[in-house]
Amino acid sequence: MLIPAILVSIVALLAAMDEQLFGASMMARPLFTGPIVGLIMGDLQTGVIIGATLESMFMGSIMVGSAVPPEVYASSILSIAIAIQTGAGTGAAVALALPLSVFLQLWRNFCYAIPGSWAGKQIERALDERNLKKANLLHLTVVPLSIGIPSALLVFIALFFGADGINSVLNMIPEVVLNGFNVAAGVLSCVGLALLIKIMSNNKILPYLFLGFVAVMYLGMDVIGVAVVGLCIAFLVVNNMQFEDEGDDF
Repeated sequence: MLIPAILVSIVALLAAMDEQLFGASMMARPLFTGPIVGLIMGDLQTGVIIGATLESMFMGSIMVGSAVPPEVYASSILSIAIAIQTGAGTGAAVALALPLSVFLQLWRNFCYAIPGSWAGKQIERALDERNLKKANLLHLTVVPLSIGIPSALLVFIALFFGADGINSVLNMIPEVVLNGFNVAAGVLSCVGLALLIKIMSNNKILPYLFLGFVAVMYLGMDVIGVAVVGLCIAFLVVNNMQFEDEGDDF
């Protein structure tokens, strides 16, 4: 279990540092990390399924202003790895993901407080001295590593040392509770989608969202078909806007 635990911890390290290093590329979301963890743990299909389930749950969990959401990246990776390791499936991953995401956010903030504060002061001093290279170096090393290393360390310890304990806890959970978590996964998917709609909702965009819903649910179109129709509508809207601008100039 040593090699898989190390590899999964490396994935957690990179995922935890995504926002600081890569500008929130979204490659650290469960939808992308799930298959990678599944491949490492020897069950690609389960990794894909659980990753997609957790992604739909955490779809609307993004940082907006000073609102800090639960940690999504390392907690999802750890939940997927444990679910595959124990063979407990999606219900166990959902049961673990929610408390782990809250705990990992507190753990990250605790570990980040001192090095992050120190790095911030050093970066300000470097900028005052017009030393941009030093400021960039501190920003790209101390800041992400103080978040990534604690997350990766926790994932490694949980996978390498805690398998038996996790198995015993999961075995104590009644079957009806795990079935309830499976049902909750579907409900939480709707909640995640609702949070996303709430963020992006305005009177100009929502009609297109409902058109896509009608196309899938009532016309039976697949995702590619909806994407092509959406692209055509986008071209028509842009062309009409350009035509109106030319008419105003005339």
